[in-house]
Amino acid sequence: MIKFKAFLFLHRHLLRAVCVAFAFALAAGITFNIIVKPYAVYADGTKVEDPYIVSADGEELFIVEDEDTAEQVVRDVMEYYTPEDGDIDSIEIEEELKIEDKTLFVGVEPPTVITEKEAVEMILASNETDEPMIHVTTESKVDEKKPVEPEIVYEETDELFEGNTELKSEGEDGEKIVTNEVVMVNGEEESQEPVDEEIVKEPVDTVMYLGTKERPHDTAWADYSGETFGTMDGTKLVNYGKQFVGNPYKWGGTSLTNGADCSGFIYAVYQHFGYDVPRMGFYKMGKGVCLAEAKPGDVVYYSGHYAMYAGDGKIVHAYNSRAGICVSSIHAPGKILTIRRFVEE
Repeated sequence: MIKFKAFLFLHRHLLRAVCVAFAFALAAGITFNIIVKPYAVYADGTKVEDPYIVSADGEELFIVEDEDTAEQVVRDVMEYYTPEDGDIDSIEIEEELKIEDKTLFVGVEPPTVITEKEAVEMILASNETDEPMIHVTTESKVDEKKPVEPEIVYEETDELFEGNTELKSEGEDGEKIVTNEVVMVNGEEESQEPVDEEIVKEPVDTVMYLGTKERPHDTAWADYSGETFGTMDGTKLVNYGKQFVGNPYKWGGTSLTNGADCSGFIYAVYQHFGYDVPRMGFYKMGKGVCLAEAKPGDVVYYSGHYAMYAGDGKIVHAYNSRAGICVSSIHAPGKILTIRRFVEE
């Protein structure tokens, strides 16, 4: 009987010891699991146990601390590329973005976690290169003010020769608002297309006099067609040419100091003011005018001779070897065949 009681006593103590040992083992197992749980880490060593990964079209972009931070990074980037002006129609990212838990493993080097600011800066820097991380496309309507040019209307007058014009009143630009559909990718304009416009200020027409007076038959060739070469006060041409009065005539020459012939004189004067006229054939150039409407700088053509009209019935020209460059009456060289205008104000 005593032996049996002793056995029960020993058995109870053994069972208690086993239970205590199991409890310690269980606690130790839990502690071990806590110690070896995988994590990610910031650059300063701070651990993150449940980080989130952001990927684009299946390619990992970066890892952040949590889902809220990941979503905020995306919002920050989209906001950065949102135009300040205009009404936004849409904003979207071309790539398929995914925000999901980052799978971590025990025994491998912990992945690096970056901050919201670092993630945004990384994306923006990448998007400045030839291989952007993502493409943010925005479509917006942008209003732009533009001038509306005035129309030109003509008022006939017999004070001007037929076909000639003269300004009566200057017009004034109007204004319109043009609405453009603007598509931008990562802040760079891809396309712009006007979709609407509204006139906010009507333009004022420019009014021009249009001559109807018949030209007198004071030149042999009544050809008043053609176009001028440019805009200039012909008096400047004449005053420049007069500086060389007294210099010699030289057949085939184009030097206003050492010698020029009649066409060489015209050629050199116009060349000085940047007009690259041919050396010969002036009677076929410019716009034809009659003697009654001739202005300084016009080229007068006679049979075998050219001169520059100087105003008041005078011409300046390289006359001949005896007279050289001189000023004469417009009728001195003979019958006027045609008068051609190269420039006008």
